[in-house]
Amino acid sequence: MKNLMMALVASSLVTGVVIAEPAMASMEAGPFDKLKKAAKKVKKRAAEAEAVANEVDRAVESDGRSVVSGVMGASSPSRTGVGASADGSYCNANKGSNSNSPCTARAPGHVGVAGPAPAKYVGQVKCANLGLGNAFIGRGGNYTFSQGIATEERSGIIDRTNVSVSDGCMLPAMGAGDILYVEVDRSKYKKYDYAMQCVAYDGSEQLDNTNAPGLNRYGGKAVMLHTGHSLGYEPTASGSNSDRNSAFEEYMKGRNREMLNFIMPNLHTDKSGTDFFCQHFNKNTGESALAFTFRRGPTG
Repeated sequence: MKNLMMALVASSLVTGVVIAEPAMASMEAGPFDKLKKAAKKVKKRAAEAEAVANEVDRAVESDGRSVVSGVMGASSPSRTGVGASADGSYCNANKGSNSNSPCTARAPGHVGVAGPAPAKYVGQVKCANLGLGNAFIGRGGNYTFSQGIATEERSGIIDRTNVSVSDGCMLPAMGAGDILYVEVDRSKYKKYDYAMQCVAYDGSEQLDNTNAPGLNRYGGKAVMLHTGHSLGYEPTASGSNSDRNSAFEEYMKGRNREMLNFIMPNLHTDKSGTDFFCQHFNKNTGESALAFTFRRGPTG
């Protein structure tokens, strides 16, 4: 692409030299002055052409995602995990309890979180009293950690915001792509007795196990990040993914706790978003480990 651009501009420069100078040169000018001036103009325009060609190359290499401002009406590069706030600025949200962020960030196209839960569903929830705690909402993504002078990358649950349980077992509203993490009493929770139930606010749709928020799609390594990371989440562990999974399991056993995590699904055809009320329901006792709402949308 760059060579093509240079060739095109060079072609225009040749014709430009012919018309660039006045028809009559000054009588005082030496015989080579006109040629020297023309050569300088060619050199200057060639440098400008190369600069333009370099910008085009940069745009092609980035699939047109970003071009330096001032060239082809450029826009800023995309921001991972950061969305535009109400005032059009950008913010880093969901960075933990110590965040000073003024807004909640969402991926482009996100349709927001669910509205207030319908009383008809909330009134039917009977909490199982499993000692819910240490809850947060985050999103899946990559992070880096340092060992010596080397930096490596791993995946896990990042952009975390600590949340509280209300009314015994109710968690806050979420949107597509959000991940809910919560701990329960290990000795009280019998996972095979529980199943997800999700019903649209207007009752028009129910989600089966395939389409409902997925349970425990993230292992312990996604929660217990690698030692040396800069996100501030504790505790941490070193070693392979398997090592960190084992370390997390031992950590939870020592506290008599069990991890539950749910990822909110998206649906690309659900353009305006559909709100669902969900509960992790024990069919034997009629009680719920927890309940929450989420808005399904086209992107997470």
